Amino acid sequence: MPYAPAPPVAPQQPKNGMGTTALVLGIIGLVLTVTILFFWLGGLLGLLALIFGIIGLGKVKKGEATNKGASLTGVILGAISVVAAAAILVFTVLLVDKAAEDLSKELDKLEKDAAATAPKDPGAEGEAPKDGELLALGDGMEFDDGLVATVTDVKKYTPDEFAVGHEAGNDAYEVTVEINNGSDATVDLALGTVEATAGEEGTPAESIIDADSLGMFEGSVTAGKKTTQTFGFSVPKGTENLVLEVSPSFDYESVFWDVKL
Repeated sequence: MPYAPAPPVAPQQPKNGMGTTALVLGIIGLVLTVTILFFWLGGLLGLLALIFGIIGLGKVKKGEATNKGASLTGVILGAISVVAAAAILVFTVLLVDKAAEDLSKELDKLEKDAAATAPKDPGAEGEAPKDGELLALGDGMEFDDGLVATVTDVKKYTPDEFAVGHEAGNDAYEVTVEINNGSDATVDLALGTVEATAGEEGTPAESIIDADSLGMFEGSVTAGKKTTQTFGFSVPKGTENLVLEVSPSFDYESVFWDVKL
């Protein structure tokens, strides 16, 4: 008894989803990449397009898909998107680094310009001696605000019996300093200082405190006025010179005199 023929097998539908997805993602990724602003998203979609395209080509090779062109185009577009996004990323990093470097240089330049053009403190040195040069006895130092400091006299003297700071066997020297206030404001001398070093070795000379000298400036000097004050120092015998450091007040730079004894 003859058998009935078997029914025909329905043809299998091609699995073209991977190739189609690769093509769509590749197109969108490339568009986003060339817009620069969303290059990072374009690179990500390009990578997915590359992956899906390769899978799609594998299905075409196995006969499971028929859209080889779409898969191949997706791979190409995805690869272009990934390479372009990487190049834009490198360029952006270099550009930002260069901009940061230029900004830092510009800020440094502005800071230097501001420091160069900023007004000096009232105690900044005006007609200052050159580096390493010391003023001589009788020379005056005029500061930028018009105040003038002068060491007018240095001489031996005898401290009184209640003096403090004078070492037996040393010579006592009295230093006279004149402060002439040519500025427009009263200058407080209370925080001013006069110090001394003896000889070429620069041995610190002890301040003598007695009835004639308290070892520091006293009071203040009004605009247009001057004051003369004396300071005592205990100096080793045989000392040939005395270097005096005078600062009229805390906001004035120190000035130096080299006095032969």
